[in-house]
Amino acid sequence: MGRKAAVTTLQAAPDAVNSETATAVAPVRSTFAGVADRFTYTFPANSVTLLRIKQK
Repeated sequence: MGRKAAVTTLQAAPDAVNSETATAVAPVRSTFAGVADRFTYTFPANSVTLLRIKQK
């Protein structure tokens, strides 16, 4: 098992919009436990994803 990374993902349908009454796009936080010198991560479709990886 590798090191962990904090993950923040914004994901929505391509035609989604935010408005004052509804939030179609909101951040979802999770963790990823597979960080190594080389690793694979599958990014969700229609998303912006931030991986926060601590340096050694």
